[in-house]
Amino acid sequence: MELYDAIFYRRTIRNYSNKNINEPLMKEVKKICSEITYLNEDLKITAHVIERGHLIHFLMGKECKVKAPHYIVVSCNKGEDYLQNIGFAIEKIVLQLTTLGLGTCWLECDIKREDIEEFVYYEDEERVYGRLHEKKVLCEDENIEEEIEDEDEIEKPCMVIAFGYAEKEEKLFELTDAHRRRKRIKHISKKMDRKWIKVLNSVTVAPSIKNSQPWMFYNYKNRIDVYEEKPKKGLEDMSKVSMGIALRHFDMACKKYDIDVEYQKSDAKKRLGKNYYISILEKI
Repeated sequence: MELYDAIFYRRTIRNYSNKNINEPLMKEVKKICSEITYLNEDLKITAHVIERGHLIHFLMGKECKVKAPHYIVVSCNKGEDYLQNIGFAIEKIVLQLTTLGLGTCWLECDIKREDIEEFVYYEDEERVYGRLHEKKVLCEDENIEEEIEDEDEIEKPCMVIAFGYAEKEEKLFELTDAHRRRKRIKHISKKMDRKWIKVLNSVTVAPSIKNSQPWMFYNYKNRIDVYEEKPKKGLEDMSKVSMGIALRHFDMACKKYDIDVEYQKSDAKKRLGKNYYISILEKI
C-alpha cells in the first residue's frame, strides 16, 4: 500500500494481539520514528518507541484504555502550536505504520516525564529530558545560587500511540465508505477553488477527537486560511492535535498532486466561534 492510500484505508485499532512484532519490523518502526518532520523548528518533538508495552499499562493504570504490545510515547517542549505540530508530525508515523500492516491508535497521555526517564534512552544530552532544565543565577543579597525552572523548555510526554498486530476480529483497513460518517467538503471549506477539492478529500477522512472534525478552510485571495472551531470543554488539547493531523493530510495530498505549498501565519480576520490556526500559500 502506498503512503497516500493509507489516508483513506487506515482505521483505528483498539484490540491487539499479544504477539510482539518481529525484530526487523521493529527496527523499521524505530527508523520511521527517528525521521519525523514538523513545521515549528523551535520545537523538539521526539517519538520514543516503547517495546515493553506492560510498562505503559502500569504507568497509565486505568487510564490505559487500549492494551497493545508496544507504544510510542511522544514528547515535546511547549512552544507555538506545539500540539498542532505533534499531530502533524505523528500522523505521518501512524500512516507509515499502516503501510507496514500494523494497527495504531491515538491515546491521550497521562504519563509524567519522571516516570519514563528510567527506561527511555535520550541521545541528545543537551536536551536534559526528564530532569529540570536549570538556570543558575547569583542572588546578590544573599550571595547564593538559586535554581530556576524553565518549564517551557522541558520536553514532556504529550501523546501516546498504541501499535502492534491487530487482533483477528479487527479489520486493519477500512474502505472509503468512511466518508459517509464525515463532513462533506462543502461543510469544511468556503469559496474553494476547484483544484483544492481533490486535496480536501484527504482532509475529510482525517481522524479527530470525538470525530469532531474541527477544521475549516477559507479561500482568501492568494491563500487559504485554516481555522479551528472552538472545542468543547475538556477537548481543547486533543482538538489542536486533530488540527495538525488534518494539515498533514492536506500536505500529503499536495505532494501527491504536485502542488507546492508553504505554511505561515498571516493577518487572517477573526471569525465568530473559530480560532485561527495557519495559512497556506501556493508557491508559483
